Amino acid sequence: MNNYPQYKPLRNLLRQYNLQGSIEDIWWYFQAVDLPSSNEKVWTGQGFTKLKEVLHKWEIAILAREIVLNATPEGELRLRPWLGMARVLNMLRRVDNDMAGAHMTPERAYNSLTPTGQLQFPWQRPRQFNALMRYFKVFSESDVERLLVRETGVSTKEWFFVGFGAAGLLQHECGISAHQDYRPFGIELERSKTVFDKLSQPFEELRAKVNDAARYDDTWMYTWNPLEAKPLVGLDPTHPERLHCPIPYYVLKRASQGLFYEIAQAEGFNNPFGASFQAYLGEVLGVTFPSPQFTIYEEREYKVGRNRKDGVDWILTDDRANLFIECKAKRMNVGAKSAVDSAIISQQVDYLAKAVIQLYKNIADALAGHTHWPRNDRPIFPLVVTLEDWYLFGTSADLLAEGVRTKMAEANLDLRWLDTMPYTVASCEDFEDVSPTIAEVGIHAFFSLKHSGDQQRWMIQHFAKEHFIEVYRRTVHRDLFREEWDQILPENVLPFRLKNTESRSS
Repeated sequence: MNNYPQYKPLRNLLRQYNLQGSIEDIWWYFQAVDLPSSNEKVWTGQGFTKLKEVLHKWEIAILAREIVLNATPEGELRLRPWLGMARVLNMLRRVDNDMAGAHMTPERAYNSLTPTGQLQFPWQRPRQFNALMRYFKVFSESDVERLLVRETGVSTKEWFFVGFGAAGLLQHECGISAHQDYRPFGIELERSKTVFDKLSQPFEELRAKVNDAARYDDTWMYTWNPLEAKPLVGLDPTHPERLHCPIPYYVLKRASQGLFYEIAQAEGFNNPFGASFQAYLGEVLGVTFPSPQFTIYEEREYKVGRNRKDGVDWILTDDRANLFIECKAKRMNVGAKSAVDSAIISQQVDYLAKAVIQLYKNIADALAGHTHWPRNDRPIFPLVVTLEDWYLFGTSADLLAEGVRTKMAEANLDLRWLDTMPYTVASCEDFEDVSPTIAEVGIHAFFSLKHSGDQQRWMIQHFAKEHFIEVYRRTVHRDLFREEWDQILPENVLPFRLKNTESRSS
């Protein structure tokens, strides 16, 4: 399916827009929508309206991609004032609606819920301290950092410091110099230059990548944006050190979470990275669930006959229930995030289904007395915690449920466990937010209610807000490992304050 004719009106319009000016305008709009303190208003023809109510961050990111692909240095139009943006925004939304065209079936419409969530939900999460601390700790674990230094020559702290410094400067202006000097902070020019090289690319190179990634069908809106990989753009070939950044958040993301791409293909990556995430979650458990009210059991290998097994990653118990936790660091790949084809989505979700089955097998061994867990008769709730958020709903949730049930039967596991020991899949971010609520109300109270009625598929954060709102609001605003962070990057050198209480909605 190629609906390029439906796309051409947007292409033709954007060719009239000035490249550099429009990139600078996108930067302005993104700051106006992204910063919690921003209260910018625009005239819509019927009155003044808050910009945040008529323009979404994911739309700005898509527009940045399209400006890179189509705008020209000779163009005379700009995205500011609002009339210039409104014209383009309306066209962008029209193209999105037209791309599906007559090929849109009820099945594909339902399947599109998955990429829509992948597109929109990450932008709705507030920028917060805990997420950055999580990635710092995962990537600074000795075996993981050894890979990072081997592949890039730059340590985790140096990556964070340069990235955060750049993000701070980009809050105030669209441009930055790759010659920025970090030597006063102990980072040699060679290493800061490496970071800038990894974060930047010449404009023509970026345009070629956007063109290669483009799809003109019902996945057009969801197509991966190459700005995520290299968010700094060199517009002037005679001064390659002068860089523009339409989406500053991408710099922060790339220098923290995006370090994954620096080492993902490195030899010996999987085991250290997974072990680091597992260890990090153990730290979260330790600071959230106090003794003696809770007992935490870490992974310990055991044997069933001659077979050596690793065991479940973590077990958390209180006086009423057990929580068996499996940690998974794998992320959904880019193709699946933008897919409307259920077969493509299924290939990725199958990984989570296998993780659930692995957890049930570990529970079976624990119940049989093969592990170090002292068996009790309290209810068991299996929980798979992913480092990245998979946003499971619609087709992806259906495929996961179907895959788990099929694999349970193939493994000769008791299908009744799906009712007596119902599983949950949650992102680490959601678990960090919700775990203080679980600690206060108890494992059984939280998960037994979570798996009653139609709430089984709810994200645990949504569920906590709905059913334990008072506890959730009182406990969610916490900075994990703040003292440790202050020793790494003192607050006076951070580009902005990263406080949950300032940016998180309740």
